[in-house]
Amino acid sequence: MTLSPPPASSPTPSSSAPSRGSRAVALLAIGCVAVLAAWWLMRSAERRALAEDLVPYAAAQLPAADAPVDAALADLGARVFETRCAACHALTGAQKLGPNLQGVTNARDLAWIRSMVLAPDSMTRADPIARALLDAYGVQMTVAGGMDGSAALAVIEFLRRADLGAGGG
Repeated sequence: MTLSPPPASSPTPSSSAPSRGSRAVALLAIGCVAVLAAWWLMRSAERRALAEDLVPYAAAQLPAADAPVDAALADLGARVFETRCAACHALTGAQKLGPNLQGVTNARDLAWIRSMVLAPDSMTRADPIARALLDAYGVQMTVAGGMDGSAALAVIEFLRRADLGAGGG
């Protein structure tokens, strides 16, 4: 019995070399990371610009209920509302996660609205109306990204303008 040498094997790709499919997946992952990084940088720049635009209002007080609407502040408030409130609240149309805010400045005192925006946890513990809203919607209000006094004032001015019918969001 003679032993013959094993058949010559055909060359196989090295297991350490990446396949076309894995290269495509890697390129796709890199592309996704690049898009997310660009989105994050853009959003960060928008937030910084909005914060800078709100600086002049840092010491501003709540307006009297019958005071004219500050259009520039209401425009800033529209930007704040869109980024921090609109996910849960609407001014018109279908109900979202939280209450529809159409008419809120006619139904609630402006100081109450400010307190609800700045300290929703405290309000639901201490205020019966805020507690009833929590019970009705089943979700504790939170503010995406937090909110300072000037941003809250801007949102209130935006809501006042919407309630007066002078253009809302």
